[in-house]
Amino acid sequence: MTTQDIAHRGQAPQKIQTQLDFILLDSSGSMEGTWWETLEAVQAYVDGLKVANVNSQMMLVTFDTTDKELLHRDVPIADWKDLMTDPVAGHFSMTPLYDAINLMGRRLRDLDPPRCAITIVTDGDEQGSSFTNLTQAKSILDWCRAKGWQVTFIGAEFNNAKLAASLGCNPSAAIGVDRKLLPDAAKALAKKRAAYGLYGDAMHFSDDERQEFGGFLSDLSGGK
Repeated sequence: MTTQDIAHRGQAPQKIQTQLDFILLDSSGSMEGTWWETLEAVQAYVDGLKVANVNSQMMLVTFDTTDKELLHRDVPIADWKDLMTDPVAGHFSMTPLYDAINLMGRRLRDLDPPRCAITIVTDGDEQGSSFTNLTQAKSILDWCRAKGWQVTFIGAEFNNAKLAASLGCNPSAAIGVDRKLLPDAAKALAKKRAAYGLYGDAMHFSDDERQEFGGFLSDLSGGK
C-alpha cells in the first residue's frame, strides 16, 4: 500500500455532531452507460431528504482505479448543488470496491457521526483493489453496522445480491435496480432514510420493492 493510496485529502476531518450521508459511487468504465440515470438517482435521494427535512451532512465520493477516493461533495444538505446542472464524473477505469470501502472507513472513523447512512452504488463486482481484501472490507462494514449506521447496496442495472452478501449485508439492504427505475428506488430509499434519522428504523427494502425496482434483475442469481 502506498502513501498516496491511504492519504487523506487536506487536514484530517474533525468529528461532526450532525447526521451524515455518505454516498460511495462506482465510476468504473462500465458505469458510463448508466451514469446520468445514476446521478439522477443520487439527486432524487437528496431531494427526498430535503422534502423530509433531514438535516444531514452530505458526502459524495466516486471511486475507480485512477482515483480510489475522489471527494466531490462534502456540504450541509442545504448547500448541495444539483447534479443535473452541476454533474460530477470519474475516470471510468476499474472497480476497486474493497479499497474504496477501506478509505471510506478511515474517513468515517475520524468523523464518527452519531448517525450515518452509507449508500454504495455499483454496477459490477470488485476489480482492481491493491491493499484491501474481501475479509478486511467486510470487517470495516461490520464495524459500521455495529455502530448502528445503515449500509445500503444499490446495483445499477446489476443484481448485487452475491456481492452484498459477501460483504455482510442483510439481503433487505441490497437491491438491484433497472436503470430506468434508479430515481424511483432512490426516492423510496430517501423515505427510509428519513425514518432512520427520526426513529432509528432500518433502511430495508421489502421483497415487493426489490421485485418492483429490479424487474428481471430480481430473478438472477447475482453477479454480472
